[in-house]
Amino acid sequence: MQARSLNVAFFFLLLFGVGITVFFIFQPFITAIIAAAILTTLLKRPYHYFEKVFHGHKISSALLTCLMAIFVVVTPLFIVVSLAINEVNTLYSHVENQGSLQSLLNNAFSRAEGTPGLRFLVNKETFSEEKMLSDISNFSSNAVGFLQTAYQSITGFVLWIFILFFTLFYFLIDGKKALRYMMDLSPLKDEHDKLLVQKFVSMSRATLKGNLVIGIIQGLLGGLAFAIAGVPSPAIWGIIMVFFSIIPMVGTGIIWLPAGLILLLLGDVWQGVFVLAFGALVISSVDNILRPKLVGKDTQMHPLMIFFATIGGIYFFGLPGFIMGPIVVSLFVALGEIYRIEFQAQLKEYNHPK
Repeated sequence: MQARSLNVAFFFLLLFGVGITVFFIFQPFITAIIAAAILTTLLKRPYHYFEKVFHGHKISSALLTCLMAIFVVVTPLFIVVSLAINEVNTLYSHVENQGSLQSLLNNAFSRAEGTPGLRFLVNKETFSEEKMLSDISNFSSNAVGFLQTAYQSITGFVLWIFILFFTLFYFLIDGKKALRYMMDLSPLKDEHDKLLVQKFVSMSRATLKGNLVIGIIQGLLGGLAFAIAGVPSPAIWGIIMVFFSIIPMVGTGIIWLPAGLILLLLGDVWQGVFVLAFGALVISSVDNILRPKLVGKDTQMHPLMIFFATIGGIYFFGLPGFIMGPIVVSLFVALGEIYRIEFQAQLKEYNHPK
């Protein structure tokens, strides 16, 4: 082996070893770094606006942009979590008070037995008061256990938030330099690097503005409708609707439609009609009205692919996967497009030989 070949082989071996080590060093903070990169793409306009106000002073502009993001993102998150905690505590207190819960279930099952549409459901083998009481008790205990775990990991969450906004601060200031440096290192053509960056930015905007914002609005409206109709734990149902809003075609209807029908079958006529009408006319229309305006042409992925990317992202990355999953899949699709363009002639010759 020539000395030059040995030199190159040793360099890449050393680069690979050090790169793996660096990856494990950064691995605990990967989600925070990617989240900061996503927020950077969305906060460029406010940052540039503050730059004009502060006459090009980048540090002040980045600091004010981060404070604005904290107020817009973190504060509502803590409010929602607090509401969920209160709802779970209320449910847990009802479970502890077996008498009041038993009385509530007796009333509900008595009304169900007197309703032809629900009578077939009420039997001791499949659906009984005892099983319902046991399921509610298990759910509440699991929810309280989850909250206790969340309280124990609050320090890690605060650290994650700190790393996120600390990274965001420097991404706003030096993001262009870092991107240019990465493009110089990349062996891909600049046009392909720009395509990947464009896909990252486009899917980031589409996921946050489309899925997250619309989901939050639909969850708030659904929780409000449930609260007006007297459905127990409206805050928790609202949070569940936020997650179900990502399902194509069905969306939040998987929650409010059965709830409205059950209210009607139980004899709560105006409550059931209100939930069904509000869900069909208001909650569902939010997606049709806001999504084209918020998302526009940002994403060209099929809704089914976005659904699987979102669910798989949550499974793989945790809660940040709600955003990161679709972005990773969109980058994969972009790489496939680059492959198709670069090897178009060879593919055509191979797939359609003369």
